[in-house]
Amino acid sequence: MGWIPSLWTTAQAVLSVFVLGVASTAGLLYRYQRSLVYPSNFPQGSRTDVLTPDHFGIPYEDLRLTTPDGETLHAFLMPQKTASEKEKARGENLDPDETVKRRPTILFLHANAGNMGHRLPLASVFYKRFGCNVLMLSYRGYGLSTGQPSEQGIRIDAQTALDWIRKHEALQKTVIVAYGQSIGGAVAVDLVSRNTKSIYALILENTFLSIPELIPHVLPPVRPFAFLCREYWPTGESIKLIPKTTPILFLSGRMDELVPPSHMDALLARCASDVKVWKSFAEGTHNDTCVKHGYFESIGLFLTTFIKDEKLDALRIIETGQGTSSRSRSHSGSRAKLARSASTGSSSSSDARRRKTTAATAQGERTHDSDAKWVEMSAKDAETAGPLT
Repeated sequence: MGWIPSLWTTAQAVLSVFVLGVASTAGLLYRYQRSLVYPSNFPQGSRTDVLTPDHFGIPYEDLRLTTPDGETLHAFLMPQKTASEKEKARGENLDPDETVKRRPTILFLHANAGNMGHRLPLASVFYKRFGCNVLMLSYRGYGLSTGQPSEQGIRIDAQTALDWIRKHEALQKTVIVAYGQSIGGAVAVDLVSRNTKSIYALILENTFLSIPELIPHVLPPVRPFAFLCREYWPTGESIKLIPKTTPILFLSGRMDELVPPSHMDALLARCASDVKVWKSFAEGTHNDTCVKHGYFESIGLFLTTFIKDEKLDALRIIETGQGTSSRSRSHSGSRAKLARSASTGSSSSSDARRRKTTAATAQGERTHDSDAKWVEMSAKDAETAGPLT
């Protein structure tokens, strides 16, 4: 019976290796999770080489913002100081500072690799095509910013950028729109949820519900250890805190291989806003949704629908699901069409599809679709978008 001790010894060895492997996996996840969540050194040169707006013919201010905890953030401000052709045609001879004051300000919150310079092609569209002021920053530990990235730290960074806008002489009274891609969307949702009176609208692209809920998809082997996450980013909870009156545009790549599209579906369902617009891209992956046809056209329509008049008391004109208010009569073209699409039967089939998707992916989670309609933007709608001025 000498084989019994041998069998027992082998079992002990296998079990020991298994336990060691589990412990090692858990330890690595706990210790190195910030490096996984915030790959600020990728691609090579991201901490030293930062492209500047002048490469795109955009005038800018190179800024260093100091956070309350002592970090220095590298940021670019691209202010609109030249009157548009339409303004000139109307005989409006605006001084540069007055032009800045009349334009919306985009607070650009980038995704989790590279630095803000890598996103300048996107920022340039907001500046050149839509005539917006743009403030973008590299989070701590990214690009030329000091420090190490963390959830708490990046929340401070975003708040620092917003506070800087609110104190800026020309920008402080502009309509502020937060734009975030991927983890930048999580940053944006968190920021808007904590500054509901300061940020007027929100644009999200391919954003997740939370890091623990994302881990099983990105790193299946460490699914059992998701509870060890110190970086949480509870976007699915934070979005519930955003007021019903805040316009939100959801841009979802349905072939996203990193963030399951079901996360965007669930964010739409959990969002309490009465003014939410959905645009999906059937072939959009995590990194190329922004170059798909209709992407910026959709953003343009969203901006012109809610911001063009630059009068805050006249912007919230779409009472989705209940028709349009009397104030909406002054809105024409794409804005009126978007309003009508929210209140007519043409959107009912889209509502049904969204509710079905949400039920399948959110597993019993209560949706807001039964209480407030949302608008699914069509390609034809998106193509009508033009500049804001």
